Amino acid sequence: MKPSLLQAINDRLRAARHILVVTHVGPDGDAIGSLLGLGGLLWDQGKAATLACEDPVPESYRFLAGSELVVQQAGNQPDLLVSVDCSDRDRMGESFAALEGIPLINIDHHVTNTMFGDVNWVEPSCASTTQMLLELAEGLGWQLRPPVADCLLCGLVTDTRSFRTANVDGETIGAAQRLLAAGASLSRVARQALDLRSLGSVRLWGEAVNALQLRDGVLWTRVTRAMRQRWSVEDRETSGLSNFLSGVREARIVAVFTEVDNGDVDVSLRAQPGVDVAQVALRLGGGGHALASGLTMKGDLDEVEKRVLAELHRSLAQQEARHG
Repeated sequence: MKPSLLQAINDRLRAARHILVVTHVGPDGDAIGSLLGLGGLLWDQGKAATLACEDPVPESYRFLAGSELVVQQAGNQPDLLVSVDCSDRDRMGESFAALEGIPLINIDHHVTNTMFGDVNWVEPSCASTTQMLLELAEGLGWQLRPPVADCLLCGLVTDTRSFRTANVDGETIGAAQRLLAAGASLSRVARQALDLRSLGSVRLWGEAVNALQLRDGVLWTRVTRAMRQRWSVEDRETSGLSNFLSGVREARIVAVFTEVDNGDVDVSLRAQPGVDVAQVALRLGGGGHALASGLTMKGDLDEVEKRVLAELHRSLAQQEARHG
């Protein structure tokens, strides 16, 4: 991190009287870990900070300290907005993206980030946004309490699938070691965030697996509202299914289409090494990484599925043609 950027972020945080920290809709472990981790760090410095996400905190991450304090709507007008783990402004959700005239610090690790902030700190080389926040805390001399360290470790663990993704390097492992030294519990975080799920969600996964389709290297399935209602599964409780399906040998790309309660369709994309799904996600209004991206679209599930699959098949054919 450049010293000038560290200074710019520090100056704005110190000057702000009320900070609003926002993460993206359909939050994953890095989103919630970043939100709660930065919130905890700011509170420890005596700052007034509100933590917000337009969608509820998923059950898998409610074990993290401060999760019960996350709000879904902005209250008092902040004088500084900090976006964490959002690749573009719209990912903050309609109500927060619409906030105008408030200085914005954009902290993110997605290669597709659109640099939408007044101050932009984007590090695609980092395995998670929480890894960046650890660097921020260390650069500013902030102490890490164990509950905050757990939040930051959650982002690393979930975004790297327990340190198994291709972007894990010595810096990633070093960050995890420092978080463990600060009191984080790897066994607790990994079990709560990755392993535990309700019986209903497991049964829903079974139904989705039975509906799998594979064509020309693209494997896909859907999770409908009716399926979630049948098994009493929340909107965002299906996370992890695309990671599980990415282990199918015949699949070059995996897509999971999920109907959510507000009428949108969430699309989770995964790719095998050597294939890039980030550009398809970006073209369709989403973003992410080459091997793991996502997007949200309005419309009928059949129509969204048809459009996204066409883009995926076209992109995969082009990539395979370029690489012989």
